[in-house]
Amino acid sequence: MAMIHFGTSGWRDIISDGFTFAGATALTRAVARRLKARKLAARGVLVGYDYRFLAEEFARRTALTLAEEGVPAKLVAHATPTPALAVAIREHKLAGGINFTASHNPAEYQGYKWSNEHGGPATKEEVAPIEREANRLLAAGGGRPPRGVRPARISTLDPRPLYFRQLSKVVPFAQLKKSRLHVVADPLFGAGRHYLDEALRLAGCRVELLHDWRDVLFGGMHPEPDADNLAAAAARMKKTGARLALGTDGDADRFGIVDADGTYLTPNQVLALTLHLLVKHRGLQGRVVRSVVSSHLVDAVAKHYGMPVEVTPVGFKYIGESMLRGGFLLGGEESGGLTIAGHIPEKDGILACLLMAELVVRERKTLQAVLRDLYRRVGLYLTDRVNFKLDSPAAGQRLRKKLSAWRPRRLAGEKVSQIETLDGYKFLLASGAWLAIRLSGTEPMARLYLEARDRASLKRVRTAGRALLSSGRA
Repeated sequence: MAMIHFGTSGWRDIISDGFTFAGATALTRAVARRLKARKLAARGVLVGYDYRFLAEEFARRTALTLAEEGVPAKLVAHATPTPALAVAIREHKLAGGINFTASHNPAEYQGYKWSNEHGGPATKEEVAPIEREANRLLAAGGGRPPRGVRPARISTLDPRPLYFRQLSKVVPFAQLKKSRLHVVADPLFGAGRHYLDEALRLAGCRVELLHDWRDVLFGGMHPEPDADNLAAAAARMKKTGARLALGTDGDADRFGIVDADGTYLTPNQVLALTLHLLVKHRGLQGRVVRSVVSSHLVDAVAKHYGMPVEVTPVGFKYIGESMLRGGFLLGGEESGGLTIAGHIPEKDGILACLLMAELVVRERKTLQAVLRDLYRRVGLYLTDRVNFKLDSPAAGQRLRKKLSAWRPRRLAGEKVSQIETLDGYKFLLASGAWLAIRLSGTEPMARLYLEARDRASLKRVRTAGRALLSSGRA
C-alpha cells in the first residue's frame, strides 16, 4: 500500500499506482477531521480539479466524502486554475480547498493539493497531522467509498466571475485596452483554458489561441510552459506578428513568456521585470521575497530601487506566509510562480502573463530591450537549471548524505565563499557565481541550479555541478 506523503506542493503520485481513490478518500477524511478539531468545518471546503484523467471523479468522490464527514463542500462547475480557487476560498471565507492537480507533472501523475483558509498552500505544520491521520486511516480501511451522504451539504461554484474581478483590482485593464496588444495564448491543454485567453481579452488583447481543448495526455508532452513546450506558440507569434506568446501549466499557477523575437524569458528574468514594472511604472514599494535557488538578479534590481529582499526555502507556501505578514510587494520562484501585493498568497501564472503584457505596453519596447536596460544598470546574471532523474528513493538518500558531509574550499576553479543549507545545498563562489543542489519534493529528481556573471563562468560551474552529481567529485 502506497503511503501518502506531502511534497513541496501537496501529494502527487502516478494514477492507480500510488495515487488511488482509496488514498484520496482517506486523505479527505483526515482533512475533514482536522477541520472539525479546529472548529473550522462549518465554513466548508472548496473542491477543484484540472483536466487530468479521472480528475472530475476524484473531485466528486471527495465532495461526497466531505459531506459524509459533516463538512459542507463546494464543488467547482468546471476545471479551474489553482489561483482562481485561491480567490474563491478567500472571498467565500471557506476553511480551505482541495484541488486535484499535478500541476506541470507528466500526464500519468495526479495530485492532491490542500490550500488553507487564506487561499495559499498549506504549511508543513498544517499538513503534518493531516498526513499522519490519512496514513492511519488508509491502513485501517478508511479509504472506503462514502456512504450515507447528505446531498444538501454539496453545492456548485463557478469561480470565474470572482477571479476576473480580482484580476481587475491588480491589473489596469482599462489602460491596457487602449493598446490592443496582439498575443498568442497557450494553456497547454491545462486549466488555464477559458481563463488565460479570457483574462487577456478583458485586458483588451487580440488573442491567438492554441491547445484550448481537453487532452488528458497533454499532446504527448508534460504541461510545463518552458521553451520547448511553447515552441508552437512562438512559431504562431512570429507568423502572425504578435508581440508576445504567453503560456500556463496544467493548473495555471506557473507561467511561460516568449518575447516577440522568439526568445524565451526565464522565470528569474520575469521576476526582475515584474519588480521593475511595479516600482518604476506603478510607484509601489515593499519587501521582495524569493526562494533560495532563484536568481540574485532579483536582489540586484531590488537594491537598485531600494527594496529589501527576503530569502525563503523552496515552496510557495513560504512566500505566501511572508505575504500575510504585511509590507509585501512581490514574491516569486525560479520555477515559474509569482504573486504581487493586493493579490493572493498563491502563485498565479495568468497574472504573470498579464503583467508582462502590461510592461510591453508601458515601455513600448520588447521585454528583451527592457531586460537589457536592467542589465546595464545592475550587471549581467545568467542562470541555468539541470534535472537529474534518480533511480530510487535510496539514491536520493545517498546523495543527501554525501552533500551534507561535503565542504569544498574550491569549486569550478574558484574559492567557495559560503555554503548555505536553508533548502538543499548552495555553494557561493568568490566571483558571485553559485550552484545549488536540491532534491525535488514532488518527483524522483535532483535539481542543479546555476548562476554566473558571464558565460564562461556559467559553463565552468555547470561542469562542476554535473561532475558532482554524476561521480561525487567536483
